[in-house]
Amino acid sequence: MKKALSIIALALVVSTSIISGTLAMYTTDIDALAQGSTVAKEFILTEGGTDTFVENVKIAPSETMSWQFSVKNFEGAVVSETAMDLDIDVNVVAADGKKVIAPLVFTVENSKGDVVGTVNSLGKVELNDEFVLSAQGQEKVYTVSVNWPSDNNVDINYAGTGYGTAIQVSVTGTQK
Repeated sequence: MKKALSIIALALVVSTSIISGTLAMYTTDIDALAQGSTVAKEFILTEGGTDTFVENVKIAPSETMSWQFSVKNFEGAVVSETAMDLDIDVNVVAADGKKVIAPLVFTVENSKGDVVGTVNSLGKVELNDEFVLSAQGQEKVYTVSVNWPSDNNVDINYAGTGYGTAIQVSVTGTQK
């Protein structure tokens, strides 16, 4: 019986060692394996260096006046890091306290010289353009021209200080 008990005890010791070896857990820690962060891209839309608009310019029948404005996607050496869509509104309205000069015709041209919109006396030209993604800064130049086609039968009706037309330009940039 001693022999049987010794064999059972030995079997228990061997099986316990095997079970404890297979259940052992080994771990390793790796500190700061990877890390990172994000920052916003630069989004720059500013008034360009071209702005030749002047207030209270006098115009007469058969004359044409032109002004330029521009927008750009850079400031100094910092260039917008996103492509963007441009929504440009050229709004032709009556000047404060005045009536519009009805015969006037306004045209808007892009930098290629293409006419992108026309307004007769009063209204809005809405145009779309874009800045493509580029490492180089870009500037878009637009020209607004006003022409007073002469008509001797009605020109005299718009003489004097009671008439004036104003031009308002707004530009909105949206990230693509």
